[in-house]
Amino acid sequence: MNLSISNLSHSYNHSASEARLALKDIHLEVQPSEFVALIGPSGCGKSTLLRIIAGLVVPTQGSARLAQMNPKQATAAKQISWMAQKPALLPWRTVYANVALAQKINPQNSRSLLSPLELLDLVRLGDFASAHTFTLSGGMQQRVALARTLALGADYWLMDEPFTALDELTRESLTREVLGLWKRFHPTVLWVTHSISEAVRMADRVLVMSRSPGQIHAEHRIHLIRPRDETAPAFQDVVRLIRTDLALKS
Repeated sequence: MNLSISNLSHSYNHSASEARLALKDIHLEVQPSEFVALIGPSGCGKSTLLRIIAGLVVPTQGSARLAQMNPKQATAAKQISWMAQKPALLPWRTVYANVALAQKINPQNSRSLLSPLELLDLVRLGDFASAHTFTLSGGMQQRVALARTLALGADYWLMDEPFTALDELTRESLTREVLGLWKRFHPTVLWVTHSISEAVRMADRVLVMSRSPGQIHAEHRIHLIRPRDETAPAFQDVVRLIRTDLALKS
């Protein structure tokens, strides 16, 4: 199920007389099961682009299509899962209940879904199913959010800097787990990050966006074999190329 974005621009109206152009002339094709990272300066419209794909924002111009569906249709069909910087868990519910709730309020009888306990085992939280989420560390809370992302069996994962607030070791551990889950379930992933190394470590393709109004300034296909060694010269060469592109448009 490919993702196709055509001639897409978006403006935010700050007042009756003033509009700010956030995205300009975005054209993008993402193939089924492709892992694409978006990187760019703060405020360049990365999150806005994800919100448009999720059907949360209607673009001023152009369109986004997920297979034969528009974003609202894809969302209604439970084809899209979203994970953001903050886990947005319900603190009065247990870990198990937070994951189970996603399936309860979004039933999909036509899909063979993993149970909440199976999902928690996947993210190494099976022993914490009965714990309340407010008792967990930040990294563990994001594991719960990751299990919830998997709960719908969606074909598209929109990941908006999900681990940016975590310490480096926890972040690297979780990104490795995401890659393992991606290889198992084969979703199409759009991953927003400010980390060049993270983008190169994870993605099939890295898209560099310009400062606002955001445009796709450069594209880098990553041909390095996974798992990728960040100390390898070939890895560092790609990082330098992307850093140069980013500096030109920041």
